[in-house]
Amino acid sequence: MKKSLLALAVLGAFAGTASAQSSVTIYGLLDLAITKGNGGTAANVGANGTSKAWIQKQSSSSRLGFRGNEDLGGGLSAQFQIEHRFTPDDGAAANPFWAGRSYVQLSHNDFGRVYLGREYTPAFWVQLKLDPFGNDGVGQFGTAFSWAGFNTPSNVIAAPGGSARTSNTFGYKTPTWGGLTANVAVGLGEGTQPRDTGFNVEYAAGPLYAGLAYERLNGGLAQAADRTDGNSLFNVGATYDLGFVKPGFYYARAKLAGGSITNKTWEITASANLGPGRLKAGYGRLNPQGANNNITKLGLGYDYPLSKRTNVYADVGFGKQDNQSNNRAFAFGLKHTF
Repeated sequence: MKKSLLALAVLGAFAGTASAQSSVTIYGLLDLAITKGNGGTAANVGANGTSKAWIQKQSSSSRLGFRGNEDLGGGLSAQFQIEHRFTPDDGAAANPFWAGRSYVQLSHNDFGRVYLGREYTPAFWVQLKLDPFGNDGVGQFGTAFSWAGFNTPSNVIAAPGGSARTSNTFGYKTPTWGGLTANVAVGLGEGTQPRDTGFNVEYAAGPLYAGLAYERLNGGLAQAADRTDGNSLFNVGATYDLGFVKPGFYYARAKLAGGSITNKTWEITASANLGPGRLKAGYGRLNPQGANNNITKLGLGYDYPLSKRTNVYADVGFGKQDNQSNNRAFAFGLKHTF
């Protein structure tokens, strides 16, 4: 009897250790804003297009996600992440259901991590860190402006047109070496879409962030004009936190239509603490190849935290385009994370 009790105690101790080494986190974000545009025809990323109606919509993409981690010992661990996107104003779910992220990976403290599934491309991380709005709301630049017309293949029949992610991805990211990291990834076309290959190099230490990336499409069948074999993207950017303000500069060049068309974009950005909140500002210019088709974007915004998880915000975005009427829109919103 005593031996049985001792065995049960030992097994219980091992079970407690095993469970302590594994964890699953549930997280999410809900965001809704009241927005209004003037109906101008110029491009204005994140705004309301030519509508003059009052519209309730999200600025940040609302989501529900699960992250898991298991310690395998010896510096090795396994992780997964799945993330569902939805629109809270009408409750509609994204298609596919796990459209945000859906991957599994192995990580080692000394050798970095290898991941497989649906994930953001390396070029996305450089762009995101230079947008003071975080690719959210009427003031954002987003990939539609900042990638100068380049699109990833969507690999999703229900959502053609691409995004900042690739499906069927195989990627590797290095550990951090004195603030320096590198990331390389391939989104496999699997016979019907072009293969998307990209890499980035990023440096983040002290007040400085700098990054550059390159992405290229190859192969695929019956591609649309914006996703042809040979399309590519190069982007580079940097920010420097001066304490009272963090200025940034971003530049991108896209080769489209198999490399026969060259588009360029540049952005000057800044963010600064103002009172209890954060002020955001950015000005950019997109120069598509050809005459009389330039697009400029100005974004201004202010985030006011009510707590660590909840904040209210006010954003405004102005779009100007050759041979089009100016477009402007504003948004007042509430965001909660958990």
